[in-house]
Amino acid sequence: MSKQIPDLTWQDKAILVTIPLVVLAIFVFANYMGQDATVSDAFQQKIPKVVVRDAGMISALIPPDPIATGTQKCRLRSRDGQTEFTFNYHIQGSATMNLAVGRQIQFYGEYTYDPQGGAIDIPFKGKSGRLSGWAVYENRRFYVDEEDQPL
Repeated sequence: MSKQIPDLTWQDKAILVTIPLVVLAIFVFANYMGQDATVSDAFQQKIPKVVVRDAGMISALIPPDPIATGTQKCRLRSRDGQTEFTFNYHIQGSATMNLAVGRQIQFYGEYTYDPQGGAIDIPFKGKSGRLSGWAVYENRRFYVDEEDQPL
């Protein structure tokens, strides 16, 4: 003889319906909050400073600045073609990029808004105060070496 399964009360039924809905809401919210910002979004929303993960096509090379000799600069056009912005790569060691018009750069850096499209700085000082950020150009990743950073 087996025991009969008791009938569910309305509270039990409410709990069985509520728990999956709450879990679904948490996953949707976490996915929305975890999305990386793009340059086009930051420019359209006029966000003063934000960390972005995006890519762009080189549209023009900017000649080296005699004052900031350790920086490579170029103009990039966003993937959606809506925004053109300045890309500043602060050279770490001897890791220079052989930039060419029409090539793509993927990056994780700090975007600073200005009406001309803004600028991306790589590397940048993160929340922890340490240098962060990277760029991928011609299948090579340019990033900050952790050993070179002061504690």
